[in-house]
Amino acid sequence: MIKGVIFDMDGTMFDTERLSSYCWKRTGENLGINVTDELMNDCRGKNPAVIRRLYMEAFGETFNYDAARAAKHVIFNEIIAGDGVPVKKGLEELLGYLEKQEIKKAVATSTEKKRASKLLQDAGVYDKMDAFIYGDEIKESKPDPEIFRVAAEKIGCKPEECLVLEDSEAGLRAGIALGGAIIYIPDIAIVPEQVTAKVTETLADLGKVIGWLEAHRCNAK
Repeated sequence: MIKGVIFDMDGTMFDTERLSSYCWKRTGENLGINVTDELMNDCRGKNPAVIRRLYMEAFGETFNYDAARAAKHVIFNEIIAGDGVPVKKGLEELLGYLEKQEIKKAVATSTEKKRASKLLQDAGVYDKMDAFIYGDEIKESKPDPEIFRVAAEKIGCKPEECLVLEDSEAGLRAGIALGGAIIYIPDIAIVPEQVTAKVTETLADLGKVIGWLEAHRCNAK
């Protein structure tokens, strides 16, 4: 029985992985460095400390990662301010369904609290969630399941009572390790077949999760 749903944020709730990639590409062009698709894919689902390390490994000890990241955020924030947060298909419908079924909802994102909480508020979904855990609040990065384990605890559920929704390889591996149900919602992250073969289900968008829950009689009542 599913009693709680744990949402990844970037690439799952919001179409921000694609936007972030665009902003890093523009930043790289401005700085005269090549931010590759491979580097960005390696960073997907990872917490800030791991992403920093990956960029430093790619560009060397003299690379000013903090300045580059700040420049990237300026571009990102300007786009969000003008266009709004790009919400993924089916999010509003799924949140409404979970509320009606009295199924707890948590966000477990590798993004740091300051940025993630603002995105959630700007998108109008912050008050619809029951709990949050951010990338700068935990020790281990995905694919370690720590962030999902803490999220489950925050909503008063056992790991096996939770459904995790994810889009990245690191996130899927973490969800699989948690031991509950895990649904893969494909985005732009490249995920090996050996990982997707281990998930509970692959669905095209968040709206499809409602049908999955109904079909499996996984509501909390």
